[in-house]
Amino acid sequence: MKRKFMCLFLALAMALSCFAFVGCSSDEDETVEGGTTDETALTTVTLTLWIPTGKNTTEDAILAVQEAINKITKAKFETAIELHAIPENKYDEAIDARITEIEEKIAFEAAEAERKRQEAKELAAQGITTAVEETTAAEETTASEEETYVNDIGMTVLKYPEVEETQMDIFLVRGLDNYKAYIERAALSALDSELNGTSKILKQYIYPTFLSKAKIGSTYAIPNNHVIGEYKYLLVNKALVEKLYWDPEELTTLTACKDFILDVKNFTTVTPMLAEAETSGMHYWSEKDGDWSLLASRVPNEITADTTVGLQHTYSIGEYTDTISMMKHLKEAGCIATDASKVKEFGVAVVSGDAALPAQYEEDYYVYVHEKPMATTDDIYGSMFAVSAYTKSVARSMEIITMLNTDPELRTILQYGVEDVHWQIDERDEDVIKVISKAYQMNLRDTGNVYMTYPAAGVPMTYWDSCKQQNLDSLVSPFLGFSHADYYTEETAADFKALSELSKSYAARVAAMTAAEFDEQLLDLKIELNNNDLILKMTNSAPEAGVVTPASLFAKHK
Repeated sequence: MKRKFMCLFLALAMALSCFAFVGCSSDEDETVEGGTTDETALTTVTLTLWIPTGKNTTEDAILAVQEAINKITKAKFETAIELHAIPENKYDEAIDARITEIEEKIAFEAAEAERKRQEAKELAAQGITTAVEETTAAEETTASEEETYVNDIGMTVLKYPEVEETQMDIFLVRGLDNYKAYIERAALSALDSELNGTSKILKQYIYPTFLSKAKIGSTYAIPNNHVIGEYKYLLVNKALVEKLYWDPEELTTLTACKDFILDVKNFTTVTPMLAEAETSGMHYWSEKDGDWSLLASRVPNEITADTTVGLQHTYSIGEYTDTISMMKHLKEAGCIATDASKVKEFGVAVVSGDAALPAQYEEDYYVYVHEKPMATTDDIYGSMFAVSAYTKSVARSMEIITMLNTDPELRTILQYGVEDVHWQIDERDEDVIKVISKAYQMNLRDTGNVYMTYPAAGVPMTYWDSCKQQNLDSLVSPFLGFSHADYYTEETAADFKALSELSKSYAARVAAMTAAEFDEQLLDLKIELNNNDLILKMTNSAPEAGVVTPASLFAKHK
């Protein structure tokens, strides 16, 4: 299986750019200068690996996967893995509980040691000498000694130590807020030395922005490489463009399609528009992350490092209000389907998908990019492998993390389980696998570099080919690394609560307007909001001393 894996993935590596991963080293045993060593460098070691799993994953499956992983890691590194697969909805709580348990244990031991020192000091002051425990040479074992034992079939094998009470090694960090909290808590080990040394190869396999943004002071976690975001495509019916004598080059944006959609309504029996759509690149700032708000930013598809993106009221964004007006006119004209699921053919639609989606439509529709994929905060920080501050060995832990980003065999086992037990190669196509047991279920992004394994059951490896273009096309969000918790703070909470109420009132007001009323009253809406004290305050990036606003926090972040 390993040879098959290597041939398959080396071929893929040649097809993908550095934005997915550059490719494999030609020498699997490449030595890189600058690595770190520690007391476990020459010994057997047991590490813990904590990951979230599906609710249907069984203990027997976890143990089987652990055994399969250990066959690889013991042979390659003399490292055993103790796998902790926690149900997804309990995972973060379990990680927090384990870290707290270790912190409390260490604090208790430190307090006990201090108590004994003070006790000995007091006894010494009274002339009482306490006994000192001595360790004989025969009882000592050197750090480099490897113990062995004879197993059940008479073979002499290496002995692996038990996990210590205060040991925690590799675990998955989910989300920027958790990442910052663990760093502040001093619960993570810095990984820069390893990234510049024995794990330097990771820089060839991981999207560069992922690694650069993972550095908060130091690099404390390795983001799992994956496809970035998704596209939104504008689809325009080719046959109707020809029938109605339109120039396809005039229909490359959503708002440019308004009159064409009306023509489809007036002169054909085809559904003019599949569903309502919004302008591209809208980012809302709200009390509850993701809710619509009067405070917004728009990120254009043409954004560059020099593009300025600020906070403004929603109705000051021309592309947004043009689209609102358009949707109202089309809805009143009966151009928008009432049930998109029943529509077989349409004039125009905006649909979401990956880089492979155009192939499904391009025979019958012109396909234009409405919104490019964007590397967001969740892309970077949503799934990262970290090494705990309580690890037995940073260096040995990084060897495992490196394999999960570069080794197809280990990566596939952690994701799909044991071959011929949980999955198997499709007999009709060796580039495809099929799942034969539901006893082991993992999220693809939570188990390492996605490009090092199969995309999904029934999906061929060639799927990754289109991901090259998707990552190349992707934009970097100007809000990267700036989370909801960064701008919804103790100082801004009251303003956001007031904004929430104001947003609801304006949303209801606009929803009640006809298309003509919206067009007539839009200027008044803009003037009202341009002079609204709350809007003025929240969009002020340089307020008076002592005042904190979302805009000032974002300006500081930039």
